Amino acid sequence: MKVCKLIRKHSFKDVHVFEKEAISLKKLGYDVTIVAGKTRGVVFGPNRSSIKDPAFKKDSFEYKGIKFLTYDIVEITYTHINKMIKALETNTQNYFPDKLYEKALSTNADIYHAHELHTLYEAVQIKRTLRKKGKNVKVIFDAHELEANSKFLTLLMKEVDHLITVSDSIKEIYQKRYPNVPITVIYNTPSYQEELQKDKTYKNSFVIAFEGVVTYQKGDPRKIIEIANLCNKSMKNFSFEIFGRIHPTMKERNLISQHPSINCKWIDYHNLPTELNKVHVGYIYFDTSNANRKYAMPNKFFSYLNNGIPVVVNQSIDMKRFIEKYQCGIVIDKVNPTAEDYYNQFYRLYQNRKLLSQMGQNARKAMKDICWEKMEERLSEIYKSLQT
Repeated sequence: MKVCKLIRKHSFKDVHVFEKEAISLKKLGYDVTIVAGKTRGVVFGPNRSSIKDPAFKKDSFEYKGIKFLTYDIVEITYTHINKMIKALETNTQNYFPDKLYEKALSTNADIYHAHELHTLYEAVQIKRTLRKKGKNVKVIFDAHELEANSKFLTLLMKEVDHLITVSDSIKEIYQKRYPNVPITVIYNTPSYQEELQKDKTYKNSFVIAFEGVVTYQKGDPRKIIEIANLCNKSMKNFSFEIFGRIHPTMKERNLISQHPSINCKWIDYHNLPTELNKVHVGYIYFDTSNANRKYAMPNKFFSYLNNGIPVVVNQSIDMKRFIEKYQCGIVIDKVNPTAEDYYNQFYRLYQNRKLLSQMGQNARKAMKDICWEKMEERLSEIYKSLQT
């Protein structure tokens, strides 16, 4: 059975789209093609940098057993969306902003799996096109976040056969909106590590980590700097590791790069577990005025837990539920905790290594229940249900 995954804003190497779902589907016996975008004629990596490797310059190529078709991205505007709405309402297949539709249609797949609101438009239009030709294809919408309840989405959801989302709260919201659409939560969890090899410096140091891109809404560079300053005064062999990058618009980039206790580097997905073996506590700050961050269950959360690392987070609904259920971290019950609020919890764990260790063990037990191997089973069940 042929599967076509459609992406526009995600990298062709995206962890969720490619490393997890596509690789799992191939293992389950599906013929998988990803139609992925290029900027200025070049594909880009998860860190948004252009990939100049000649192997990825062709319009079509194969990587790790997955076929790729590429196209030049057109950024979607309100003008595009209004034209898309009109095409959906009139049931015409004559408006497409770029070559994504054309490339995806050429795969003649049985299931079209869209990863963004705008790529869902192409998937639905392909479903309508092929239905007119007598072929009944299925559409999956992999909603990586909570989309606004717009006219555009309402029209598209009429053709969706299964919805995948990332947290239980978001699932509940979508269920109320679209009661006739089956919904499954697939967490962005890593594969379970049977054994951990802690770094040799682990016992004699204290390391806090943040994984991902630092912005004012995620991580907040100002908090990171102040936390590091406070920890420096009271902790031996302290460091704050940023496994990612500082967003280029952040004026604090230079302060962080020059800070004696803060290290920042981009880590490939496959190398992240090794880097996390020296970490004691995971740091998460989200500006929860945004609904997606309020209900988030981010990759970094599960990456920490999989390495037996307790997390300290601010007020958030789904992470709070999880932490309280498994006792694998600390929730600061404030929407916008200060750096000192975070420091107080980090210092508590610095002093109480027994509590730190117990939370780490609880984290590992929790991940056995929801590791990627378990999520792959959920993905398999979705695909099986669409074949009946």
